[in-house]
Amino acid sequence: MAKKNRFLKLLADKVANNLLEKEYVIADDPESFKEKVYNILYEDYVAEKELEEEAERIIQENAEEVTYRGVSIHKARKLIKEKLAKERGISVVGSIFSRDKANYLAGKILRLILTDDELDYTQERGIIRAAIVKSFEEVAALRREIDQKVREKIASHSRPIYEGTPEWYALYRRYYNEELIERGLIEPES
Repeated sequence: MAKKNRFLKLLADKVANNLLEKEYVIADDPESFKEKVYNILYEDYVAEKELEEEAERIIQENAEEVTYRGVSIHKARKLIKEKLAKERGISVVGSIFSRDKANYLAGKILRLILTDDELDYTQERGIIRAAIVKSFEEVAALRREIDQKVREKIASHSRPIYEGTPEWYALYRRYYNEELIERGLIEPES
């Protein structure tokens, strides 16, 4: 099995654990429930990445046209992603932690809960959906907190390390992983 995206795994576990601990959802197999939630998140993540890659390819192929029309690359990328998403029937694009995306994915997870024979629910749909969205907000806040701490560590070096440089990215990844390990969110690699 491929290595899982750590924040998607963290988010899937957070969603499932919150619902299971509050007994909003009762699962025959809690690990299977977590896996199903992860798969919903991962499928959306892959679709989003494919849109980004396709938009980037289109921008590269039409760089002169984009420049000629005076459209910023950021704006062109956004417009292209929206058009591609519409063509592919993807209703919400953007960061997994945006409000729209969280609500969209909460709806997909809620449908899983309502239709999976291995799952039962004890609360109204709105309460379950709100708990799912709250899980997204909690993980997003954790990501912001870790990001801030990592940036502070990099800034505390005796000589300046400028964001965007290979050295900055290497330190960022290292400190980010250290922070995740320190918080018990991932296991150290042996």
